[in-house]
Amino acid sequence: MQFGARRETFFKTFVWLGLSVALSLAMASVALHEGVGTYVVQDDARQHVFWMQRFLDAELFPNDLIANYFQSVAPVGYTTLYRAATAIGLEPFTFNKLLPPILAVITTAFGFGATLQLFPVPFAGFGATSILNLSLWMKDDLVSGTPRAFVYPLLTAFLYFLLRRDIWMTALSIVATGLFYPQYVLVETGVLVLNGVGFPKFRFDRTSIFFALVGCLVAALVLLPFLLATNEFGPVVTLAQAKESADFHPKGRSAFFNPDPLYFWMGGDRSGFFPGRTPLALWIGVLLPVWRLFPKVFPLVTRLRRSEVLLQLLVSASAWFLLAHLFLFQLHLPSRYSHHSLRVLLSIASGIALAVLVDAIWRRAVKGNIVIKGLGGAIALSLVLSVVASPLWLHDAFKTAYNEGYATGLYEFFKTTPKDSSIAGIDEELNNIPTFSQRSILTGLEYAIPYHTGYYSQLKQRTIDLIRAQYSSDPKLVWDFLREYDIDYWVVDRNDFSISYLKGNYWLDKIRKSQLSEDPLVRSISETFQNLESGEVPVLSQWVDRCSIFEFDRFIVLETRCLLEDDLTAESAPRP
Repeated sequence: MQFGARRETFFKTFVWLGLSVALSLAMASVALHEGVGTYVVQDDARQHVFWMQRFLDAELFPNDLIANYFQSVAPVGYTTLYRAATAIGLEPFTFNKLLPPILAVITTAFGFGATLQLFPVPFAGFGATSILNLSLWMKDDLVSGTPRAFVYPLLTAFLYFLLRRDIWMTALSIVATGLFYPQYVLVETGVLVLNGVGFPKFRFDRTSIFFALVGCLVAALVLLPFLLATNEFGPVVTLAQAKESADFHPKGRSAFFNPDPLYFWMGGDRSGFFPGRTPLALWIGVLLPVWRLFPKVFPLVTRLRRSEVLLQLLVSASAWFLLAHLFLFQLHLPSRYSHHSLRVLLSIASGIALAVLVDAIWRRAVKGNIVIKGLGGAIALSLVLSVVASPLWLHDAFKTAYNEGYATGLYEFFKTTPKDSSIAGIDEELNNIPTFSQRSILTGLEYAIPYHTGYYSQLKQRTIDLIRAQYSSDPKLVWDFLREYDIDYWVVDRNDFSISYLKGNYWLDKIRKSQLSEDPLVRSISETFQNLESGEVPVLSQWVDRCSIFEFDRFIVLETRCLLEDDLTAESAPRP
């Protein structure tokens, strides 16, 4: 009898795990169909993956500030994985599109296992992973294939091995976290400390203390290289510097500060505690503590065990969230600590709460008459379907952030230029050149990440100089700009020199409206708008026809050697 019961339990677990993986892959297929296409790229992958094309050709992006910076901040495990993929013939951006469903399945497997360690009911594991997958595809973390995409498989693996009391696999999961997303080693360490002291009841036992000591030692060894390392593009921006920069305020590229304190602390994408863009089902988990208060009404809740681990994760994430605010921006963004943790924590809690609720409804339904049975069964079934079938009506809420580049002729043209070419231009399409053409650009707002001043101060100055040169009526300023930055090609839009074009440029128009009008970038953009509105004619517009070497759609490529010929002619002309 005991063997038969075990076999039945194993079969049920296998079936529900299989359904969980199948649903995970189904959601992935729905979300990722937008990524099909040669000139389609995930938004964040443009920053974190483009430089990896160096793995295929080491001559790409020589002395490129942007490529060197993003390579310098890439975690070693993340870099190694992509390098290994290219070694077996996968181009970096192809691998980037294949990676999310793989990570989703790994997350599903460990999330299912962690749920069963807490609550040995396979349906709860199915509910938890279904909600977790739905939550992940409604945000562009997992789909990005960037370092933060690895948080979910690594965190669920950590919880699974911790709950199984497997000390060495827990240690290994901490090492893996350090290789792919080092910030979350801090959260995992917090969980280990709280677990070791028996939080919240503070019941000490030697096994838990030893477990915590080993885990913390491993975490310290993992983090030590990061504490000793120096970044050539540092230092990290200080709180005082951030407050004086328009980039961190509303309308800025990396808006952080907000005058609404409720939004700042609770809902801000970078500063707030609670994650945005989540399914309603994710918040069912907050009812789990309520269910535990009424075991007679919800009898299945008595099977819940070691649930203090969820509370420990919440406390650890909350503590690091507050510390990140206290030491802005030394621990990067506060929301990174709470958002990822809450998605995992609440998904598991919601899966368990849903199973407990369905069980309670069904128990009462079977004791009633045929009407009560039918009504109870319908309610229970609708609760299950609300989660299982939600991708059918929520797929439009999936956020993949895939961008399709349409300037195909422009990309193909630049592929024919020398590998050390440097390209300038203010149009947003320039952000796609490093990805689709494998050529360097002078600057691009997509790459304007302001957290390391050694990098961003250079990129910001480049942007200011480019805007001033493109719209200046002084030819000498243009010639000096070209020589200083050694530009080979300049991309302009046919309408670049009109005020309507500038107002239609999302980032330039947005930054211009920043309240920090004295910020150098805001000031330079505002002055450009004012000059064009006053009728000033940019000198570059007068050279377009003569120096154009390629045209595609609305884009014109100017050869800067041609632009400099006028300067040489002016220098050689006899003086009166």
